[in-house]
Amino acid sequence: MENLTMQELLDMQEQELSKINVGEEITGKVARITNDELTLKLEVGFDGVIPAGEVNLAKGQTLADVYKLDEEVTGVITNVSYKDATIKISILKLEQQKDLKELQVAMDEHKTITVHTVKALDRGLYASYKSHNMFMPISQIDTKFVKDTNEYVGMDLECYIKEINARKNRIIISHREVAQEILDAERQEKREKFKAEREAERARIKAEREAAKIAREELFNSLEVGEKRTGKVTNIMSYGAFIDLGGVEGLAHINNLSWTRVADVESVVSVGDEVDVYIQDINPENKRIALSLKNPDEDPWKKIAEEVSVGSHVTAKVLRIIDKGAFVEVKPGVEAYLPIGELSEDRVNKVEDVVNIGYEVNAAIIKFNPDTKRMMLSIKELTREPEEDFSQYMSVGDDSMGTIGELIKEKN
Repeated sequence: MENLTMQELLDMQEQELSKINVGEEITGKVARITNDELTLKLEVGFDGVIPAGEVNLAKGQTLADVYKLDEEVTGVITNVSYKDATIKISILKLEQQKDLKELQVAMDEHKTITVHTVKALDRGLYASYKSHNMFMPISQIDTKFVKDTNEYVGMDLECYIKEINARKNRIIISHREVAQEILDAERQEKREKFKAEREAERARIKAEREAAKIAREELFNSLEVGEKRTGKVTNIMSYGAFIDLGGVEGLAHINNLSWTRVADVESVVSVGDEVDVYIQDINPENKRIALSLKNPDEDPWKKIAEEVSVGSHVTAKVLRIIDKGAFVEVKPGVEAYLPIGELSEDRVNKVEDVVNIGYEVNAAIIKFNPDTKRMMLSIKELTREPEEDFSQYMSVGDDSMGTIGELIKEKN
């Protein structure tokens, strides 16, 4: 080597440099670090230079912040200088090559990447992903209309790659498509959640209905005629009140609301009232229950049966008048019938000729059945003269007395 001329050395150097090709990867150790470049010691016997612009530095970073002396660094050869025997190397281009392959796979497989938006334009956004810059048109930023692109600067956004053109160094991305998918997924999730909640609610209601049905069946089967129950008035009709016994309803007819006559249902009960009722009748076939608010122990017919009988004299008040007679109240809850033929010994053409509503009359009981709650009265019975007893004028076997008619005539 020492005997070689300068020209021969230069020729050898050029020959060695000619073996090194632009675009190839090369590795060397950091020999020097400045603000502008890294100098590498290469195995091929030459120095490699990596300008700061060929390193993917974050904003504010320097080469010294990232690299250390003797650290192995790999890059792509961008230029070979025969004049000063140096090799220009780019770490950025090597990263870009690797990142471009990754981006191509992401586009081919329709996978998302996360980009960082760095600059706003009227027509879109510039974003970065690793070593590449890319463009997002304003129509691809969001699902809603975008007025100000500056609102999106500095954001990390999930995007799909729509186009890669390495020759033109152009990569087009879209966040709108990802946002639409997220929106669609959220809507679908809400629909599924609503559907699940609705089905759960339906199942709950069905279970409650089944349980309520069983409870109603058990309650209905537990009812016995004559027993006392507590219920709540749920509805009022002109003919009576519907009462809930805790799951099953029964009807208390207007005639069974009180022992006294009831003009209208609402004068006795109102919706929501809690009342004590007595089971009058149960019909298992149609599930109907007849109820009564009348306490059997307070039945006025039972009480009056202990006080009067046929032939007893009573005072009654005229309640209603019909063509054939009048209905009178003997005691609260006890009504009797006074036929027109029992108003007087004389012939009566019209009931009102003898009595009117509100009159108090004295009468005798001529028929009485407390079990069927029937009583018939007669005023005429009180005014009828008792028949005379002629037995004192008669003796057994004595024919000299003549006939009864003759006796009456003789008496007169």
